[in-house]
Amino acid sequence: MKNRYFLILTMLFILIFTSSISADQLELQNGQAFRGEIGNNNIRIKTSYAEINIQSRFLKSIKRENGNFLFRLSENNRFSGELLNNITIAIDSGERNFSPAEIEVINFSKTDSFKSNKGVNVTTTNDDFFFANTVEDSIGIKTSLGSPLNIQYSNISSIEYLRNEDLYLINRKNASEIKANFSQKKVILWPSAGEIFELDLNYLNKLTFN
Repeated sequence: MKNRYFLILTMLFILIFTSSISADQLELQNGQAFRGEIGNNNIRIKTSYAEINIQSRFLKSIKRENGNFLFRLSENNRFSGELLNNITIAIDSGERNFSPAEIEVINFSKTDSFKSNKGVNVTTTNDDFFFANTVEDSIGIKTSLGSPLNIQYSNISSIEYLRNEDLYLINRKNASEIKANFSQKKVILWPSAGEIFELDLNYLNKLTFN
């Protein structure tokens, strides 16, 4: 009989402990902490180069750093900037709602891996990194003739900003290189984590085709 009660208590303890560990964790700037389930399906953020809508299921953590937030996602993807929407968390006492100004850290208990939109790796000048697909087929560069030259993405292996020369190095798959500036201001990307957005090319550091 004692063994039976001991087994039941052990199972209850494991169930409670596992439930506690697997819960999302939210910590406020005033030191208060909550465990529960984050109710936001999407997180809206504002980086230095665009506003981006991220699906919460890919997030690992949100942490306040130097007045802004660092958003860490699956497979080392990361964004930095402002958190634009309030965060909702369901806890035992009910649902609570917190503004970005109140939040210090959020740790997500479950994080999905990316299965699509991994055509390119993108690194920006503020050290953000993410997977995405290009929506357009080509990119335009300036030429000495005045008219832009469009280069098909299918012919490009990488694009890298050369800070010392203030030019972009375009490595083509036939092993040739082109140094030029773009004839356009933005490229359209569809990140693995969320919705399509336009990336301001002034903030592009490197784009590598997979």
